Amino acid sequence: MLYNIQLLRFVAAMLVVVYHSAARLPANDSVFQAVFSTGESLGFAGVDIFFVISGFIMAHTSSGHSGFPSSLDFARRRLARIFSGYWPFFILAVVIFGQFRADHFAQANLVKSFLLWPQPLNHVLLEITWTLSYELYFYLLFSFLILLTNPRNRNVFIALTFVFVLVLNLYRHFVAQSFSPENIYYLGFWSQFLTAPYLLEFFGGALIAGWLKKRPTGPALSWFLAGAILFLAGGWVNEAVYSGLIEQGFHVVPRVFIYGIPSCMMLAGLVRLERNLDATTSLEGGHKTGLGQVTGYQAPARFSALGGGASYAIYLSHVLILTLVWNTGFNQLVSSWPDHMIIAAYMALMLSIAGYSILHYVFLEKPLHRLFKRWIGVRSTSTRPES
Repeated sequence: MLYNIQLLRFVAAMLVVVYHSAARLPANDSVFQAVFSTGESLGFAGVDIFFVISGFIMAHTSSGHSGFPSSLDFARRRLARIFSGYWPFFILAVVIFGQFRADHFAQANLVKSFLLWPQPLNHVLLEITWTLSYELYFYLLFSFLILLTNPRNRNVFIALTFVFVLVLNLYRHFVAQSFSPENIYYLGFWSQFLTAPYLLEFFGGALIAGWLKKRPTGPALSWFLAGAILFLAGGWVNEAVYSGLIEQGFHVVPRVFIYGIPSCMMLAGLVRLERNLDATTSLEGGHKTGLGQVTGYQAPARFSALGGGASYAIYLSHVLILTLVWNTGFNQLVSSWPDHMIIAAYMALMLSIAGYSILHYVFLEKPLHRLFKRWIGVRSTSTRPES
């Protein structure tokens, strides 16, 4: 298990929580408000981090495997993972949205939402699961890659597909202006979905896995820090250039560049930091050269494993919890408090979401995952790591 990636997954999930929390924050004048303002300007890009990690994990865990049995085993594992974690929250969404978001509930297609079938966002019951529809699409594409390609030339095929998607979307954005407000509704849902710019983040993560397999060690901290700085700068670009609206579909191509590239850099840096560790280095310490330069680091194993494992539950649960909290008088209660107490209350709320999600992951999600794998015939003897 790559603990640095698990920690990055946790951070990505919490970024999305901050993003949705900031939208309802009633405080206006506080030094801590800057945290939520930053979260509102770039927290949604936790999704871009997830897409990059997803591509990396798929390529990393399937390295060396090909053919029909491996392809089928890969697909079964991924389906067990995504649906065992999602369906309990789908049931909760039916109950909660049926009570507190009746108009949206009436408009949602419950069957397609249950199956995570791609559809326009206004028909998705739990709207944030649009990303899971892409995940299923990624799983399908990678299952075919495992089936049809040899591990030795798989990266070449991924690179060629990456270039094709890149050229197509650059043309659509800058030449045809297909994503402009005047044209995007004529582009068609399936045309947008099947060749979406988000594929660049997925295949980018997969290419990083191939690159790091050949060059597992090397510059690491500089990659991570540069990626983190560029990622944070993306929040400023969002506000200054896109009026805080870059997450809208009109700007999806710039979004993938502004947040996807830094996400790839952070991922590569974190993986290398972990792999740079000497065999004798402490598991939770940093390895330093005589000049004091950090060459390797592994995040705390237990916290990272729990936080990364619970990131799926954090992502799915937080909208439901926030909906319950907001519709039972939380904002009305805290709105008269001093700003610093409002911020503290929201911080406590977000920590509660993380705490609940960790408990959900340990006591419900993991047992359900094991049960689902048995139901669909996943081989228990496989040594491939789960993510």
